[in-house]
Amino acid sequence: MPKSRFPVIMALLLVACAHGKTDHFPAGADPSNSAEVVVIRSDELFGWGFSLKVALDGTAIASLRSGDYIAFRVAPGFHTIGISEDNTLSLPLRQGQTYYLLISADYSAFGFELERIDEGKGRYWRNRTKPLE
Repeated sequence: MPKSRFPVIMALLLVACAHGKTDHFPAGADPSNSAEVVVIRSDELFGWGFSLKVALDGTAIASLRSGDYIAFRVAPGFHTIGISEDNTLSLPLRQGQTYYLLISADYSAFGFELERIDEGKGRYWRNRTKPLE
């Protein structure tokens, strides 16, 4: 491999591994006047080596690795949460409610699915994974 390609390849690998919250991560919402959303990425081996972006209303708020989760609060109303342009959920979020979403491997062209899960499954997965700091 020519030496001129090595820095480019290394930079691409670092970007693929980047994870964490972005500057657009929602913070500081009043718990008494908001809904909580918990997005969990399963700890499956498939896709373990790279991060998936999580978007709220079309803006990337975090990148999750396998076994990570994020929790955030938003104002009540309709919001769209997604992991790709074609893999989004639009939900009517109600004040005082907690909504659990799970990212898991599937056999689509994208390779991942985002689905809403019930509170029991949500607590199970939240306890099995770690919060994104």
